[in-house]
Amino acid sequence: MTRILSRSLFKAIGIGMVVVGVSPAVAQAEEHGTFRGLAVLVNTKFQKIDASEGHPGGAVMIGEMDGVVFNDRRETWLDKARYQVVWKGDGTGHGECLKTFTMPDGRLFAKCVGHAVGDGWTGEVELVGGTGAYEGITGRGRYRLTNVSETVMWDVLEWDWAKP
Repeated sequence: MTRILSRSLFKAIGIGMVVVGVSPAVAQAEEHGTFRGLAVLVNTKFQKIDASEGHPGGAVMIGEMDGVVFNDRRETWLDKARYQVVWKGDGTGHGECLKTFTMPDGRLFAKCVGHAVGDGWTGEVELVGGTGAYEGITGRGRYRLTNVSETVMWDVLEWDWAKP
């Protein structure tokens, strides 16, 4: 009886090992990677609305930017994508934005939160989906926007991404 039980247990462990051995292969079907992009953006719209005199928030600013991003590793993923940003900020140096990257094979959507630094903005990016080749994508990373002039900005984007 013990011998039969031991064989059954051994077979069960063996089957469990095969199942465990197969599971990671299924999980690896997901595509994933890292991205580092260098972008140039131009302010196309800007509006500043001042708060009441003496209000600690100061003002609300909204705007749109348009530009292009280059893949810093010279890979084709998002290389030379049109890069559009709709943003809003407040007088306390906090802001958020919606980013859209457009390629011939689809669009990638992201949102961000950030804060003002001496010569621009820095913050976090979250990939929230897309169309075409970017459908179902998720990911997180950082951005660092540097003001070159009142209308031109330089942006460095870095994130990890995954797609089913």
